[in-house]
Amino acid sequence: MNALRAHAAAHLTEHIDLLDGLVRLPSVAAQGQGLDETATAVCGLFEAAGGTAEILRLPGAAPAVLAEFTGRSDRTLLFYDHYDVQPAEPLDEWTVPPFQVTVRDGRIYGRGTSDNKGDLVTRVAALRALRDTSGGLPCRVLFLVEGEEEIGSVHFDSYVAALRDRLRADACVWEYGDRDPAGRMNVIAGVKGICYVELELTAASRDLHSSLGALVEGAATRLAWAVAGLRDATGRILIPGFYDRVTPPRAKAVAATREVPFEEGQMQMHVGVRGFIGGRTGGDALRALLFEPTCTVCGLEAGYTGGGMKTVLPRRARAKIDFRLVPDQDPEEIVRLLRAHLDRAGFADCAIKPLGGERAFQTDLSHPFVRTVVDAVRQSTGRETVLLPTSAGTGPMYPLGDLLGVPILSIGSGYWGCNAHAPDEHIRVDDFEETIVMIAHLLERFALES
Repeated sequence: MNALRAHAAAHLTEHIDLLDGLVRLPSVAAQGQGLDETATAVCGLFEAAGGTAEILRLPGAAPAVLAEFTGRSDRTLLFYDHYDVQPAEPLDEWTVPPFQVTVRDGRIYGRGTSDNKGDLVTRVAALRALRDTSGGLPCRVLFLVEGEEEIGSVHFDSYVAALRDRLRADACVWEYGDRDPAGRMNVIAGVKGICYVELELTAASRDLHSSLGALVEGAATRLAWAVAGLRDATGRILIPGFYDRVTPPRAKAVAATREVPFEEGQMQMHVGVRGFIGGRTGGDALRALLFEPTCTVCGLEAGYTGGGMKTVLPRRARAKIDFRLVPDQDPEEIVRLLRAHLDRAGFADCAIKPLGGERAFQTDLSHPFVRTVVDAVRQSTGRETVLLPTSAGTGPMYPLGDLLGVPILSIGSGYWGCNAHAPDEHIRVDDFEETIVMIAHLLERFALES
């Protein structure tokens, strides 16, 4: 590892420059910006590192990139990453230009540095370090890099199905990972699923004078009632049948959760709240975060919201809702259950527009790859390691884990305060360098496993 550390330190500026080249491409999937250009740049990044790469296309989809690197062992490690990023807005809250790298006070700023261009570069840099220090790679390596993760990976299932034979691997490393406030490295073994919908109610032919509120119910009021009926104050979702397919967490996952440090006061302070839904505390709060489905109002739009008064009865109202799902919930079934619930509650006129859906996935913690990753992280970083059986967030693990039948673990260059999806997104320089060594050492250990 000394040679790997020396290489990572000597080439740090070069690797940050590689990241800058990607950050300067505003690959915002939600706005359809820069996707072709960024896919081409990612393809070139792999080829410059000694691999073969190609850009893949499906009708109506952002291009994906598939890359392959040969190694001394036939064992194959697949890396999943994405090159698309969140919109940079609100622009006035950035203290640096969002679409270029700024290194300041030991941090690397820019949209995508944390999610996920920084981790993509650390993986490529690790391959370069192994090639330069030992003459090649210890095992075969594949990359699948998509361009729609930030909008729900809407075509990822189709890409995986089309590439199934070419993606055969022994294990997979996911796109991200972080260090907690105490400096411990999180190793994450799963994700929740999601069902994201837009609700829309139309109450009249046009906006009306609010004096008609004596006779006409406005769209905003009716939508508020509809949304309020989706869950109670404890977080329990009130849609009949919603919990029918919920699978209890595996015993090993529950046991692993008991070993997870959970500083609830620190978390509440970080996010700016005084308590959690339903008064949850301690282990109950952690189990809810990792193992329970959710219903969240992500946005509401109706009527007049400008300065001063406008007495109006809104014609139309919209709400965006996400349901975080657990095994074995199906997002398509959740939409059907939601439709039936709204109909029964007197909101048959409330339109539902599905905007995205993914299923949950969890790796079996008894798989040998879990121990390989945890040991490699500890040995290369010297950090205490926390094994999380799943994440509270969502990503398209299910298509790879289900179709390929491979264990998937997530480790990376982030930390708890990196502002992913927010203004001034960043990673720390030391974490970036450390992750390069960590990924390279993992490849060495992985190649030795039978």
